[in-house]
Amino acid sequence: QQQQQQQQQEAERLSSEDAAEWAETHRAAPERAAEVKGDIQSRMRGYRNVDVADDRYYCDDDDDAVTTTEDGAAEGHEGFAQPASIEELAKAWADAELEYDREYSEEMARAAEAETIDDAVEGATNVAAAANLKTEEEMHPYEFSPEVENDGRRNYDDVDLFSEGMAHFDAGDISLAVTSFESLLRHVDPDHPDAWRMLGKCHAENDEDRKAIACLERAVERDPYDPESLLALGVSYVNELDHGRAARCVRDWIGHNPSYAGMELLPPSASLSTREGEREALEELKSLLRRAMEYAPSESSSDALEALGVVCNVTQEYDEAVSSLQSALRSRPRDYTLSNRLGATLANAGRSEEALPHYQKALGLKPKYARAWLNLAISHSNLRNYDEAARCYLQALSLNPGADHVWGYLRIALTCSERWDLLPFAASRDMGAFEEYFDFVRY
Repeated sequence: QQQQQQQQQEAERLSSEDAAEWAETHRAAPERAAEVKGDIQSRMRGYRNVDVADDRYYCDDDDDAVTTTEDGAAEGHEGFAQPASIEELAKAWADAELEYDREYSEEMARAAEAETIDDAVEGATNVAAAANLKTEEEMHPYEFSPEVENDGRRNYDDVDLFSEGMAHFDAGDISLAVTSFESLLRHVDPDHPDAWRMLGKCHAENDEDRKAIACLERAVERDPYDPESLLALGVSYVNELDHGRAARCVRDWIGHNPSYAGMELLPPSASLSTREGEREALEELKSLLRRAMEYAPSESSSDALEALGVVCNVTQEYDEAVSSLQSALRSRPRDYTLSNRLGATLANAGRSEEALPHYQKALGLKPKYARAWLNLAISHSNLRNYDEAARCYLQALSLNPGADHVWGYLRIALTCSERWDLLPFAASRDMGAFEEYFDFVRY
């Protein structure tokens, strides 16, 4: 009653127009806060990504003020000052809801599109021509950065932009690598397949799969027989829930891989234009991958195991996916993308704690791997270690400050740990303001 009286007094001090808007904002705040929390949690539980872990957040009303350590003990959040009001909770979750409404709508639109993809496959050896070779208008759009578009440098002949980009990529300086590869493609050679492939890999490492798809589609269009581009494109399609095109890419990868030359490759019997047909096609694809490993057990076996892990992620057969990726890692122990992929698979299987060492291994091999920092943050959120999750989100954002969805994840982690004092910094995207509260490296 006292709270209602205070709200009424505040409303009376406002103009009649502002008072109406204020009252609508505060109407039924407890119910709205619970509704927003439940809605976001249900959406996050439905998301599956072979490179990015299942983004599940638990922010229960009865233990928001504690975090659970690995041994199960509860401890107070560092910096916790005072309990939050229902109005603060409702506002924080409403802000996050605006971000997720936009992303969720886009995801659902892409999923609906994937259900109606026409099956243009006419034969196993011509799958790439039917499914992957597109005109420029049919591909996902790609826009070069304004800095590259407006680059006034005229003499590119004296610069090996591809080698320059590779050096930046290997060092983990992804933004510089993107600039080098874009400059090569925009001003020197727009048909350089390796540059399109590496530009796609740069965007994939920054958790920007739509941009990665746009680049990898152009790489495959220019070189339909490059197995690395085909497999990378298939993974990005999985991440964007486009399972039909992902299945085609993996099939193309087998059909165009020299290791499997001479292997009988029948066209898919099921249509990819329906959900049921898609499931049948994925089962056929798993069988095909197993036959490929038997056909050439010593050649490209780790790649085939990786591809099988990707397909099993799509079908949510996580035990087999984990086993396949673990076997692939034994052959490629220093492959940081494989370590990250194994971690994401474990997290998607509800085994977030087991995922942590694999993300840490990936980051030990490549400390500036933004996607692994994001996955590490998600797993900490799943384990309700919200302060550590926020730190990892900030590290990912330091590497890619333009990642809108990660700013949204950071707001949720801060809300769950009741760090209301820090929410304005997230709203204004002030990275410097967080340095006083979290230990992360600015790039």
